[in-house]
Amino acid sequence: MNYTHDYEYENGKVKPISITSADSVEALRNDYNELLKKYDPKVVTITRCKAGTGESLHLKVTVNAPTHYLTSDSDTTPKVCSSMSVEIICYPGYPIEQISARYSSNYYLASPNVFRNGDACIGKWITFTSSLLTVVDKLVNDIIHNPTVTRYDSPANAGMINWHKSGVSSGRFPTISPKSLYKPELRSLPPRRNNASASRSSTSPRALPPRRR
Repeated sequence: MNYTHDYEYENGKVKPISITSADSVEALRNDYNELLKKYDPKVVTITRCKAGTGESLHLKVTVNAPTHYLTSDSDTTPKVCSSMSVEIICYPGYPIEQISARYSSNYYLASPNVFRNGDACIGKWITFTSSLLTVVDKLVNDIIHNPTVTRYDSPANAGMINWHKSGVSSGRFPTISPKSLYKPELRSLPPRRNNASASRSSTSPRALPPRRR
């Protein structure tokens, strides 16, 4: 089976590209293996769950650090907790097909970037730039309220914007040093560019090159 997507090249031309099921499985396996090498397991734990119908990979990522949660779609009072988990789902056709992420609807991250039903706002999916790696990095930094990844223009939960900005201005956020999320040997490396600043032509070395139909 092939998966097809209209890809915009550097010169502005849009052409269809496609990958096979085998390409998709290989790209996902490579990114998953890279993900396991990245974080300090004392702080970030990654658990592989049983994939459901229509899923290629289902992960549970837990950050063991101080953060804040909400309990319902009407809850507006963030409460302190010592850890937070988010589920991440990849679908057949990855990395062409966008992945999704969600928290429990009654225990979700208090953040401008999390919808009131627990769905995480991960930003625009840019084929061959966005990946499992970029999404997980956004989410684990969101959980510690790292303002460098927070999108205040997100429509997810505008009621948390002033609360989050107050935490940043008072020095309470991020709740731990972002470097402590990563394995010690990686902490001296320069930070990964986020999707907003990454060039469309910067393809992850783990992603497969576009194949024209």
